[in-house]
Amino acid sequence: MMGLSGIESLKGSLSITGNSSAPGGRYERVKVVGEGVVDGDVDCSRLKCIGTIALNGSLNSEQIALIGTGSFSGDVCTGQMKLTGTAAVGGDARMNKLRGSGSVETKGSLSAEQLKLAGQLLARGDCAADKFNLQGMFEIGGLLNAGEIDIRLYQDSKVQEIGGEHISIRKASLSNPLNYFFFRPHRQASLSVTVIEGDDIYIEHTKAAVVRGNRITVGPGCEIGLVEYKESFEKKKGAQVSEYRKL
Repeated sequence: MMGLSGIESLKGSLSITGNSSAPGGRYERVKVVGEGVVDGDVDCSRLKCIGTIALNGSLNSEQIALIGTGSFSGDVCTGQMKLTGTAAVGGDARMNKLRGSGSVETKGSLSAEQLKLAGQLLARGDCAADKFNLQGMFEIGGLLNAGEIDIRLYQDSKVQEIGGEHISIRKASLSNPLNYFFFRPHRQASLSVTVIEGDDIYIEHTKAAVVRGNRITVGPGCEIGLVEYKESFEKKKGAQVSEYRKL
């Protein structure tokens, strides 16, 4: 039954319309249209927000669809998150799939089987994925570890270490008008990292102390201290490598 507060709870589901608050708990579905505040942990099959949701607790949901802004003070665990906007997680974020555009921030670690994001990624801890596809900028406080890594740099980014099987880091194209949809790529955008280690590595506009792998190509705009390779190494025009050796 709909009340004056704009909160409706029907058959185990929670619906917030307008500007309202509700308690946490176990729900079948949670839907917010407007501005909603939820106090306490939430366990549901699906959460959908068009507007703003502030959840003071942890969230466990099979599916999350967020158009707008979502803040979660605790951990977030989900099978799939579709994002158009901003998601801020106060703890760890664990999900099978993360897709969308906008900004994702975690004060803990982030893990996903598949991550495809256009925008900004900020993680204070480690970031782990099977497939990591990012167009934009990122800051990761620990290790980025993924089987496949494909990064297009829009602005300066940094991470402590990168490990993966196939690693591709390139500067975003300035000539593609679609790249201006989110924010303008910076001509001097670069990635700062201590160590990169993988099987197949191609990097551009990257500053690293050590790059180690089987097959390595160092492209334009790179400043590398040491390259250690097992099978092949190529240095493109405009790249700086202080030292290289075959393992």
